[in-house]
Amino acid sequence: MRKFIWLILMLFLFLDLFSFCYAFTNEPGAAIRLRQEIWDKVIDLGTTETQPERNFFRFRLQLWDNMKFNDNFGAYIRLTTEPKYNNGPYELTLDRGTNRKNFDQDELVIDNLYVDINKPFDLPVSLRIGRQDFLGSEFYGEGFLIYDGTPGDGTKTFYFNAIRARIFITKGHSVDLVYMSLPKTDIYLPSIHPAYYDKDPGGLYKDHKKRIAASDEQGFWIYGRHKFSESILIEPYYIYKTKDESDMIPVGSHLNTFGLRAVFTLGDNFIKGEIAKQFGEYKNGNDISALGGYLYIGRTFKNCPWTPTLEIGGAYLSGDKPNTKKDEGFDSLFSWAPQWNELLLYTYLPETLSKVGPFPGFWTNQIALITKVKFVPIKDLNITLSYQHLWADEKTNITTGTFRNMFSNNGRDRGDLWMFVAKYKFNEKIDGFFQLEHLLPGNFYSDKARNATFMRIQLQYKI
Repeated sequence: MRKFIWLILMLFLFLDLFSFCYAFTNEPGAAIRLRQEIWDKVIDLGTTETQPERNFFRFRLQLWDNMKFNDNFGAYIRLTTEPKYNNGPYELTLDRGTNRKNFDQDELVIDNLYVDINKPFDLPVSLRIGRQDFLGSEFYGEGFLIYDGTPGDGTKTFYFNAIRARIFITKGHSVDLVYMSLPKTDIYLPSIHPAYYDKDPGGLYKDHKKRIAASDEQGFWIYGRHKFSESILIEPYYIYKTKDESDMIPVGSHLNTFGLRAVFTLGDNFIKGEIAKQFGEYKNGNDISALGGYLYIGRTFKNCPWTPTLEIGGAYLSGDKPNTKKDEGFDSLFSWAPQWNELLLYTYLPETLSKVGPFPGFWTNQIALITKVKFVPIKDLNITLSYQHLWADEKTNITTGTFRNMFSNNGRDRGDLWMFVAKYKFNEKIDGFFQLEHLLPGNFYSDKARNATFMRIQLQYKI
């Protein structure tokens, strides 16, 4: 491990010296993020003996260097680690179940490593090649289908191993061409990890590395952005995803997704929505046919105290019909995002284990009615309140296994979810937030299901 740490330090030193000699700009930086999370009946709604309550701390450290050599060429590197400490009663299982600990020292990974090439040969194209995030200015819509390329490590990293070409057509009109590769463990760049639970079938660690996906995946997409005016934005896209079989995924698949996102604004009013149609097949020959989307309308009341913004809308994600050979369940592809809430994201795990493994964030089989209000009571304090009523598009048929007592297999009402989020910016370097969610389960779940609560507190410092 010492050799690897020295190697990383030498790499940073080399890049700094190289940029000092040749770059116009060089922006090293660091960020420290401390989180506490409390899960009360979040995964199983209190219906099993296998899911203890969790109260744990996450400490993420990032170091990066952003280099710009000229107007046409730049490079970026970032290192990340996120140790965790479990207050109990939950403990991390190590060494094939023979050892249990509260502390997870985690791994040190190369989180981002890419080069930017702008307008090569004066062509209206920008290239980004390497390990990269699709967040911030590179975000795709609402993150409905493209958000997190590494679901296995939670929110520690979000990267995609990708080549992105952005073609500029005219002002306000561009098209992205992206190819990405996501192996189930990182095979492209080195990492340091203690290899917990190594080689256990279906475990979260494999071949001395942490799993970042349930199976090897590849994808390609064409994503257009067309801003016709200050009021109209249209984003058509096509996404192709292939997934191999693995010890977690019994059958691989090929999936095509055609979609369209649109945003319309008129003064203080807005409408935004997205619809996606999916078709493909599993490698055993069974067809896939699914539909998903969302629609919101909203208004910002600029003349009212606290400048509130009100949103009302809904979402639909088709569920798999039990009496057909087709799979009609919507696939959220590369999203893995807390689209509407964080709590239900984990409660979905018992329903989606056979499709995506033990990774939270796979949204499917859902109908949601969502209301949300955002306001700013004082400077730099943003508060969001949300009420969501949730249904399942299709009933479950889970009668065996660990979670057999969780579902009624009869109703479709997932229940009511309340959410409170407060974000505060202390200064240019320090920010924090508090998040609280509470779920009252409906008849989609059994009579044994209990209310669930999710809480998160975060403080972040950026240098």
